[in-house]
Amino acid sequence: MIIDLIHQALDAHNFSKIHENDSTSFYVREDGTAIRFAVLHRLDSLMKPGELNAIINHSAPVEFITDPAFKKNCDLICIHHLDKLAEFKNYEEQIFEIEEDPHFYKKYVLYYSDTEIEAIKGLNFAKLNELISDKAQFDIYKNEPTAATKYSAAAKIFIKLPFLALHINKMELVPLRLQIDEAVAEADLSTL
Repeated sequence: MIIDLIHQALDAHNFSKIHENDSTSFYVREDGTAIRFAVLHRLDSLMKPGELNAIINHSAPVEFITDPAFKKNCDLICIHHLDKLAEFKNYEEQIFEIEEDPHFYKKYVLYYSDTEIEAIKGLNFAKLNELISDKAQFDIYKNEPTAATKYSAAAKIFIKLPFLALHINKMELVPLRLQIDEAVAEADLSTL
């Protein structure tokens, strides 16, 4: 489910799938002389960054390995399943070790729980894009960012995938001074 959504996101951002095996798909996007690579990898168990790099290097297609831009301009997106979101604390250090490893690829570990999968069941990338732009849903998420909701799963995807464009619905902002004056009046503090 998550892998399908990420594939749709890559496709929507003009990446083409070049090669795949059981756990890894390789994508490229060319725009004139600019080239960007993406690798989508199902990470069944967490491992040391060097081991992960070796696995990706070993399974990458020849045309990727021979391109000097591959290791410098490649997003390695690792999808990792947790039974429950609360398990993240048990794996936090290992996940950060992978993401912060400076060698080879820019690494992103997108972890998800069964509850989040259930929450986004039936969504495609277009609907996910609409959801992430919903200000009311964002306000709910802002108050409970650790709750496993449809919006939290969408937010995590957009946070972890740096190439995704966020479509923002522009709104008229109310000046802060007016908001303060209104809050003071509502609380009847103006007579103090």
